[in-house]
Amino acid sequence: MTFWGKAWIRVEAILKAALGLVLFLAVDYVVLYALIFLNIDRSVYKGTSNFLVSIGVIIVMFIVNKLSSAKKEPLFKMARLTADQVAALIIVALGMLGFVMLYIIVADRISVYLESLKEAVADYRESTNRFASVSQTVVPIWDKLLYVITLCFIVPVSEEMTFRGVVFGNLRKGFGPWVSVLLSALGFGIMHGLSVHIGYAIVCGIIIAACYYLTDSLIAPVILHMVFNIFGSGIANFMMIETFNVPDNIRSAISSGINTSSMIFMPVAVLAFAYLVNVKRKNAKKAEEEKGQKADDAETVNEINAESKTGNEAGNDMPAITEADGIEVQK
Repeated sequence: MTFWGKAWIRVEAILKAALGLVLFLAVDYVVLYALIFLNIDRSVYKGTSNFLVSIGVIIVMFIVNKLSSAKKEPLFKMARLTADQVAALIIVALGMLGFVMLYIIVADRISVYLESLKEAVADYRESTNRFASVSQTVVPIWDKLLYVITLCFIVPVSEEMTFRGVVFGNLRKGFGPWVSVLLSALGFGIMHGLSVHIGYAIVCGIIIAACYYLTDSLIAPVILHMVFNIFGSGIANFMMIETFNVPDNIRSAISSGINTSSMIFMPVAVLAFAYLVNVKRKNAKKAEEEKGQKADDAETVNEINAESKTGNEAGNDMPAITEADGIEVQK
């Protein structure tokens, strides 16, 4: 292929990946303006808003995958995961959460000396607080629960279909796997906002995309994202609901326990990630051996057929053997 041919393939991959991000944002804006038109306060019904956006994104990305995969390799790879791979992914997710906790702690310490960073950290903490801009009393209990359920189980599916399925899937067609991992992670980080958390969002994007590549299954990043959201903010948001009257000391103890445990998991997560790399290498080696074996088998069959054909042709040239030749012929 010529230089310009390769260049066009890469440009096309970037444009299709960018289109995925545009569609992701478009769904969010459609839901936003629909709620405004219906005179529904998004800050009050944040659970409903997030649910509608996530379901909309899932539908759109499903259609994109179908259209892109009509006559080509599908964007969404869905290889079956083994139990040990699932266990490794859960450990990686907990270690990833520990990294984020450590990142925020370090940013918080540095912000003491940098006023701009201090404001960014404060904005970040406010953005993670479901009730930072609205009182709990005006939010119905069903919307609070819907917010937690969406955050833990539906958002991971919609975002992984977008960033790992459509974005990484398209980039993979024009670039190598690790370049695609990096580019998709940059998009993942930028889409989460140009603030203090863009750093850890990019790192998490790299880890999640890498796990997708190592397992060839979109289920892998979904598991990572779900575990991260459940322990990172899902449990905290659930305990924050006043209806359940969870005492402050219990909430604090559980949150501290999750934070501490996740940081302890960081070195174990490195080993779990290394295990996924090793499984990928073994599977690749096995596939190569099977491919080589099939090629050998095909060559052997061709040789046998060639010899058989030669033998048949030689047999046809031989004179017919009869009883007159002194050889008994079985009748």
